[in-house]
Amino acid sequence: MGFKKNNTKLESKLSIICNNAAKLSDKTAISFEDLFPETFMKIHTNCDSIEDFLAPMNIKSDEDFEAVPDDVLEKNVRENTNFSNWKDMQHSDWSDFLSEQLGY
Repeated sequence: MGFKKNNTKLESKLSIICNNAAKLSDKTAISFEDLFPETFMKIHTNCDSIEDFLAPMNIKSDEDFEAVPDDVLEKNVRENTNFSNWKDMQHSDWSDFLSEQLGY
């Protein structure tokens, strides 16, 4: 009997995750503000927002971000976050973002 009860809870949770995944798949773009919320930035950086983090590199648009040399971005990450590189920062954030969006 315990298995049936737990199975029902699991099915319910999986249904929620599937519904949330379908909603997420409809998005064509995710902004930096959505991807790097203030809570993430305050926990992992010495900045209050992603805008504050990007400001020293004069990034105000996607084009600006693409034009920043990798070594400048990496230096900013090392100096202003608890990550050793941009890739690690992204991985951590994507994990948090997906967990929140999917509901698990």
